[in-house]
Amino acid sequence: MEEAKEEEQREENQFQCLVEEDTIMLEAGVFPTALTEDQLTATTENSRQNLFGSSKIFHLDAIEKKSYVMSDIINNQAKKHYEKGNILFSMGQLEEAVISFSKALALDPQKEFYLRRAEAYLMFGDFQSSVLNYRMASNLDPSDEELVSQISHTLYIQGQYLFEVKMYGEALEVFALASELRPANQYFHMRSIATLLALGRLEDCLQYVNKQLEVASSNPELYILRARLHDRFSNVVSCYQDTSHALTMDPSHQEALSLMSTLMQRAEAAKVRAVNKALEGNVKGSLDCINLAIDNNPTELDYYVFRGTLYRRVKNFNAAIDDYLYVLDKVSNMKQSETYLETQRQLLLTYNDFAVHCYHKGFYEEAILLLNQSIKEEKQEKGLYINRGDCFLRQSNLDFALLDYEQAQELDPEDWCIQIRIAAINNEQGLLDHQNRKYQQAEKRFTSAIEGNPYMSQYYLHRAKTQEVLRHITGSQEDTVTSLLLDIRNKQIIPLLTHLFPGKSMDEIMTSKVIESARSKLNASLQASTPLTSKVLQHRQPIQKQLKDQSNEIVGRDKEAQKEACGFEPCINEKDLYEEILARRNMINQGIKNFLQKGKPLLVNRPKLRIVLKPAENFPDFRK
Repeated sequence: MEEAKEEEQREENQFQCLVEEDTIMLEAGVFPTALTEDQLTATTENSRQNLFGSSKIFHLDAIEKKSYVMSDIINNQAKKHYEKGNILFSMGQLEEAVISFSKALALDPQKEFYLRRAEAYLMFGDFQSSVLNYRMASNLDPSDEELVSQISHTLYIQGQYLFEVKMYGEALEVFALASELRPANQYFHMRSIATLLALGRLEDCLQYVNKQLEVASSNPELYILRARLHDRFSNVVSCYQDTSHALTMDPSHQEALSLMSTLMQRAEAAKVRAVNKALEGNVKGSLDCINLAIDNNPTELDYYVFRGTLYRRVKNFNAAIDDYLYVLDKVSNMKQSETYLETQRQLLLTYNDFAVHCYHKGFYEEAILLLNQSIKEEKQEKGLYINRGDCFLRQSNLDFALLDYEQAQELDPEDWCIQIRIAAINNEQGLLDHQNRKYQQAEKRFTSAIEGNPYMSQYYLHRAKTQEVLRHITGSQEDTVTSLLLDIRNKQIIPLLTHLFPGKSMDEIMTSKVIESARSKLNASLQASTPLTSKVLQHRQPIQKQLKDQSNEIVGRDKEAQKEACGFEPCINEKDLYEEILARRNMINQGIKNFLQKGKPLLVNRPKLRIVLKPAENFPDFRK
């Protein structure tokens, strides 16, 4: 032990002496001799031997030479394993090939070795290990885009396998990974969509398709897929729109053509159901069916026309007008087509019905505006003038009402609906003329009213009162008994009969020559009247019964009968027209009486103007 310490001390002392000598030589700046390279190497080796003896641990040349030899050995061995793996791979011995590739990778992890092992794993269906090896190879060479494509393709194969074995959840995850690597590859996205469909996640599928269409709007397949999803959710409108887009991009697309054909068949079937329900009177059900037809095929204009007629029947006039205007806009370049003409006709009917509806609600100004619009489009339709005249009549604007009735009469001189209205206007104006003491003009008005409608007992009575003022006693007597023949229950006739036939009983009046003359003239008037196509009076029946039956037949016409005769629904029928005129006249007369009888005097300080209301002599009160 002591000897070892002494040896160590001796070597340290010797090293210190050498250091001191080198330091002295450096300070002197010169060396005693110039050494060559070989001498320097030998001197260095001597120094090592003096310091470390025979140990070669720090001989660098030997170390580097040894390392170089070991690397070659490892690389050669790795290549041998790799080549063996290739041979086994070609022979179909995949598991042994994987072992050989693994040994090669353990010795030398090269990209090519990972690729071959990935292929081997892929061949016997270990997709996860294959993808892992491809990823390791990609890490060694991140710039290799083909390798990224290979990874995504392998994931696609793995996902397809999982899909086929109905492992849809795992397949969806794999397809998602493939899509992340290659977002532009639509096949990966389509498989994800198919997997969502298989899982029954339709809403997620629809959202996925919508997202894809934002970046791939030129793909008709996506539109067809979304169309079918919309159809599954009963969103028929969107289904039709997507199908149309697909056909716009590819008119020969078979799937799109098939789906469009299905939609059209559904639309036609819904139209048939709508017609059947309308015939049954189920307008609401018919509307539901025709709406479904339009949703399935919104290009069929006849559906809108039919729906417009249904809206008109339920008095949804604004919706009906919108449908008709839409159709007219679509066929504006074909104004002579059957669709255009029919739609134009239906639009006018809707304007008219809307006006009639406003009339009954008391909105006369609105009704007139609607009829003005109708007449602007169609100036040859008498029903429009008739209804506008009724609106003017309701506003007591007799002049405008008469102008409209006369315009309608020019279009159809034989129309009974027009004649009775003109007669009513002439009667009203005759009453005003009588009230204003224009008796001769009043007589002419009443005569025109009688010529227009010889069935109205009241017209004869009014003319009789006017003739009585004019001292035309014979004519007044004939008109009075004619009024009695037409309406024996009219209590206003009795006072005038008593005045015109003083001292005579009813039997004497009915057997007088005046009654025979009146009966003859009435027969002639009735036979010449427009609404009768055969002889009115029959010798076998009393005139009172015959006239009563004929009057009831005409006055009792409902709106449907008048609508058929006039073409457009009238605002008011004949019976209601007379009742309305009479009611308005009674209301005005009663209001005047109440004011004159019950009105309180006004107390004022300024000078009073005295107004004298004095009726003319022999001026009968027949306004009641």
